[in-house]
Amino acid sequence: MKKIWILTYGTSENFESDRLLATAKHNGLETELLQPKYFDIIVNKSSSKSIRYKSQRIDMPALVLTRTGSATNYFTAALYRQIEKFNIPVINTADSILTVKDKLLTSQVLAKSNLPTPKTMLMNFPVDCDLVESEIGFPCVVKLVSGSKGKGIYLCQSKKFFNELMELVDNLKSRKSMIIQEYMDHAVGSDLRVWVIGGKTVVAMKRTAPEGDFRANISNGGTGELFEITEEVDFLARETARVMGLDIAGVDLLFDHDGFKICEANSSPGFEGIDQYCGTDMAQRIIDYVKLKIQ
Repeated sequence: MKKIWILTYGTSENFESDRLLATAKHNGLETELLQPKYFDIIVNKSSSKSIRYKSQRIDMPALVLTRTGSATNYFTAALYRQIEKFNIPVINTADSILTVKDKLLTSQVLAKSNLPTPKTMLMNFPVDCDLVESEIGFPCVVKLVSGSKGKGIYLCQSKKFFNELMELVDNLKSRKSMIIQEYMDHAVGSDLRVWVIGGKTVVAMKRTAPEGDFRANISNGGTGELFEITEEVDFLARETARVMGLDIAGVDLLFDHDGFKICEANSSPGFEGIDQYCGTDMAQRIIDYVKLKIQ
């Protein structure tokens, strides 16, 4: 029986972890749910001696499935690279996770590949509000460079509101890296979450925000419905996953007047909502891909 690791910051008591563990077992895979914080890394040419778990030697798996997403820190990325060093498949790799974790870098990579994205600007203090108005315009969206589940995202309806937000950030002396992004007003409060696994688009879900919110994330109370995978949706999702180096991706597309623009990609997308609203079994889809990779 081949062993796989699922690396997560959480526990088995959540929907995704429970489903992955149960599905892997049903498919004849020995699976361990492990947390990066319990590992120690020793840089060594021997794989059997270079990694410890809870200070003990641990047999290396046939494959590692990463579920740390945008919360992936320096240590966890180093752990993934150490495992990759020994030619063990890591889905997704450290480099791909860190690329999509950085929303500005994501926009840069997509733009370099001539893929459509909202106009994006990196905030630089003191903020030149007139420049933001001329280049991005109002309303605009202000985001933390790294985040997920719609957290750290603010809609600035006017220049006055934007100025007030910048004054607050400046007074708090946090000055975290933030980006300013063009506001897509064609279908306010709606977007698409598209899943790509192994270079194939497998399902698309239209998400709709709860009343009074513009963020359509299911985790924020949004709802979903199955959406037809058109040629454009298929191309944009697959190309996004490819240029980001993601084996498994949740690609978010925004409705535009003449099609779609790519908002961001997720390296560890949740699937409770898409299973609920689209009748899918994403854990089985993921495990099917895992089985292909370790044959």
